[in-house]
Amino acid sequence: MNATPLRTVLYVDDDPDIREIVQIALGLTQDLAVHTAPTGEQALTLARELRPDLVLLDVMMPGLDGPGTLGRMRQDPCTAPIPVIFITAKAMPGEVASLLEMGALGVIAKPFDPMRLNAQVTSLWQGRLAQPSSLANIAGRSDLHRQVTKFGERFLLRTRREAVRLCNLVEVIHPGDVAQIDELKNLVHRIRGSGSTFGFAAVSECAGEIERMVDGLKERRATPGTPMESKMRWRLTECTRRLGREVEAAAVR
Repeated sequence: MNATPLRTVLYVDDDPDIREIVQIALGLTQDLAVHTAPTGEQALTLARELRPDLVLLDVMMPGLDGPGTLGRMRQDPCTAPIPVIFITAKAMPGEVASLLEMGALGVIAKPFDPMRLNAQVTSLWQGRLAQPSSLANIAGRSDLHRQVTKFGERFLLRTRREAVRLCNLVEVIHPGDVAQIDELKNLVHRIRGSGSTFGFAAVSECAGEIERMVDGLKERRATPGTPMESKMRWRLTECTRRLGREVEAAAVR
């Protein structure tokens, strides 16, 4: 069990809303300084400068992802000793085992509950099963709930615009077009994770369905105009339109 008080945390995630929610949620703990970074590269710089007690790493990020960031941290004597907890939407047993084998202190599954994140991080840091946190006061938790609601509304506004962008990408994308497929995947992955965190299950599920189809596009080398590609494009188009409808439905609830 780690008896050392947790004083400084660095959270790394490419989603700005999730970074801010995590900063607020963990900030409920007295005397805990929470810093954030949007990329793995910036995280490496901040980790060297701040020497945080703990780094929370999102697994899927454009550019240098979470495992790659951990690998770079372990190569640098300044950051090698810093404990890392992964936060991931891919939390199947085999994937969790792989992340732990990399030397992670623990793994927190996405979507996470902002109201419980404080307790989850504290319990992993202390090396025991999660217990309700006594450090977050009632007023602080109420403020966190209001913040989650506000960011959820912002998420829906942004996702309404992103649904249009998704439809435009689907119109021109081809199997094997790695750059556009990566852009599409990063976009729907972020929608999937944020949608779950902010309580929009239908939006998240629809984004997850698109993400699974996009994963298949990378594996294929279909000839433009073939029936197979036309069928896949139709499915993607229908799903992105449904995503837009789910966003609109969530906005009026």
